[in-house]
Amino acid sequence: MKIREFFDEKAKPWLEKAWKTRAGKVGFCTLLVFASFVCLLILKGLLHLSFVRLPSLATQAEGISIFDRNDKLVTVVQQEGEREPIPLSSMSPNVRNALIAVEDRNFYHHFGVDPFGVGRAIFTNIKEGELQQGGSTLTQQLMKTKYFGFQDRSMRRKILEIFMALDVEGGYSKDKILETYLNEVYFGRGAYGIERASRTYFNKPTLKLTIPEAAFLAGLIKAPSSYGNPNNLDKAIKRQKEVLRDMAECGYIKQEELASIQNTKLDFKAGPRKLKFPFYVLHVVDIVKKEIGENEIWKRPIKIYTYLDQQAQSEAEAALWAGVRKAPKGVNQGALVSMNIKDGSVFALVGAANFEQNQWNRAINPHTTGSSFKPFVYLTGLITGSLNPDSVIVDEPLTIADSRNGGAYTPKNYDNEYMGPLNVRDALKFSRNICAVKACVDAGPQNVVQTAMKAGITAQMEPSPSLALGTAAVTPMEMATAYATIARGGYFIAPIFVRKIVDHDDHVMREFKSVSKQALPQEPCLQIIDAMIDVVKEGTGKRAYLPGVEVAGKTGTSDEQKDLWFVGMTPEVVTAIWTGNDANDPVHARAATGGVVPAAIWSNYMRKYYLRHPKKVVAFADPQVALNEGMPGSYEFFRAIDDTVEDVGHAVDETVTKPAKSLIGKSKGLFKRFSEAMEKLF
Repeated sequence: MKIREFFDEKAKPWLEKAWKTRAGKVGFCTLLVFASFVCLLILKGLLHLSFVRLPSLATQAEGISIFDRNDKLVTVVQQEGEREPIPLSSMSPNVRNALIAVEDRNFYHHFGVDPFGVGRAIFTNIKEGELQQGGSTLTQQLMKTKYFGFQDRSMRRKILEIFMALDVEGGYSKDKILETYLNEVYFGRGAYGIERASRTYFNKPTLKLTIPEAAFLAGLIKAPSSYGNPNNLDKAIKRQKEVLRDMAECGYIKQEELASIQNTKLDFKAGPRKLKFPFYVLHVVDIVKKEIGENEIWKRPIKIYTYLDQQAQSEAEAALWAGVRKAPKGVNQGALVSMNIKDGSVFALVGAANFEQNQWNRAINPHTTGSSFKPFVYLTGLITGSLNPDSVIVDEPLTIADSRNGGAYTPKNYDNEYMGPLNVRDALKFSRNICAVKACVDAGPQNVVQTAMKAGITAQMEPSPSLALGTAAVTPMEMATAYATIARGGYFIAPIFVRKIVDHDDHVMREFKSVSKQALPQEPCLQIIDAMIDVVKEGTGKRAYLPGVEVAGKTGTSDEQKDLWFVGMTPEVVTAIWTGNDANDPVHARAATGGVVPAAIWSNYMRKYYLRHPKKVVAFADPQVALNEGMPGSYEFFRAIDDTVEDVGHAVDETVTKPAKSLIGKSKGLFKRFSEAMEKLF
């Protein structure tokens, strides 16, 4: 019977009858789908197509591009960490051999799933009585790394992983799969991909890795966070020797050479990070995450244009690291923030003395301010009228009733001495605690809190007399912002890092502008600046002096010298520096003060800054009425007497009696020691 006749007489009536039933329709559709799927698989195999798309090297290198204030590319930030994708041809054969030997010996012979590997793993695990080997191929591991979380241990994930591995093997070459895997996998210490791992552990390109080095890196893949930890180096070396034995079993190493290679000492040498200026850059990424969303930021490549000054940032990092290393014992950390006063743009931010050792950003986390908070106390007094340019505050023993607990509060000066009547300028210049507490009480602690908040401090502050001595914990970012408000004559501008965010098609997604508002009256701000200039000229901040440009600032040293501050500003730039330690331990050293450690760092950094930047404005605006400097406090009086004694001493000739000479000499020595003691304050 011909096919046409068979179809018309037999098949067609049966199909028509079957189609009229629900089961027939379902069966027919199922058969059609299955046939289509088989045809698609055949076509995919012939054309080497894959439903799962492996990323290109360019795609693997994509991320968030960070640009500086001059639109120059700084770095590219990737979601997982640091990565430098390279072609397989740029990888040493030692790397491929080590990886295949320890992870997938049949890689070039299986079709994505290795039944023999699964069987061998089961046998080994039963023999050892514990989980020693896994049966997953490199292709399966790539699917798990790329498309599933390691926490997902469900059967559904395992099944999908197998089907995806089979699909990829049909559409891509083995070399492409291996290349993608080596550029994706994590090696610990923030290094993703073999090139970044090679530079992180050995400071060399992958192509130059020796057999022992390649075996060490291949061994990390099993437990990168554990084996990559420097404290677990013995475990990592033990794992490396296992990899070398596997390489020998696979024929990549001659058996007679194995012992010699295993005993080769590794020369670990950490290379520079790919991520430049990590504290600044990662803070910018956090800002953009909040702006466009945590899930949106990584969906496609974007460009972030910032206010970063690369040279200033580099100099800030170097100055802070050098200053902390030279600091007295107990001071081992620091932070720095530099801000343009005119527009509030932050062009340098350093969150620690060394990012490699600790990634916690201290520039945006709080520290006890000490006396660096005092300008806000005197500013409040001038604003409220409890102080005026002619005010005199007596530096003397003081006890204040504490209404909170019914006790008493007795502040002390740093040197446990008292200087008597002082004008406001000298009280701030010499950072007298008693004077600051009196000024705080007279102005009202709650008013002091309000002034600080209007200036830009958002930290919680207890409205108590002790607030005058900097008991509040404030971030260097907030201190820079608040001092900048004073420098602008009371105009507040929120700190700004980002100029604009641009998508992959160069369309502007967001644009940011500084917004200024009058938060504090101008005249009191100018008066406080005028006094803070004296802090640097003659007071506790003399180490922050800059030639050719006016500097106003304030030192700060918290109780037991745990936190050391200097916040200084020129007419153009404000830089806040904190130094101390993370354990909040006391620092028992005479030189551990705000006027010594951070003030020296500030000067070192800002001198280099002004070598590269023209001094557009070299002096602050003068107040209409300056704080009194003509009415002597006791210190000015003693200094005048000392000068007089010096003049008299030169005039005395041989006819003056010895007792008179002796009296003059003693007086000169007394006043000299007193002056030296004042200069050592803070």
